Amino acid sequence: MARRFKSPPGTWVEREMFESNAFISLRGFAPQLLILILGKRQFITHKNKTGKEKRVCTNCDSLNFTYVEAKKYKITIPRLKRAFNELLTKGFIRIVHQGGACRQDKSIYQLSNDWVLWQPGTTFSNRNNSDVKRGFQKHAKN
Repeated sequence: MARRFKSPPGTWVEREMFESNAFISLRGFAPQLLILILGKRQFITHKNKTGKEKRVCTNCDSLNFTYVEAKKYKITIPRLKRAFNELLTKGFIRIVHQGGACRQDKSIYQLSNDWVLWQPGTTFSNRNNSDVKRGFQKHAKN
């Protein structure tokens, strides 16, 4: 039987993560952004066969952090983009859905464990910076 876990006021970060080369190499707002994203996780508890309770994250593949939320922390959009790009590059998150096609279309991220394999010079994923035409904009002719 699963029950909703009332999480304490805080965020759990694994020692292996914050002692990793990938985490130590994060610059700027990226470490704080990772902690804010980890704080959005929701957990439920399951009892296994031995009766021990285990916490399971229910939304690790549907996390978001919007520009409106960034304003609350007085973070500029370029600074936020650099932080997201760094978390993507070093394997902490992946893009499930890239938003921005219309108003209130949020990007959705998934937590990733690729940071364990990260070495300097390694890139796991990047943001698609293609020239997206939104709304009634004309497409560029080649």
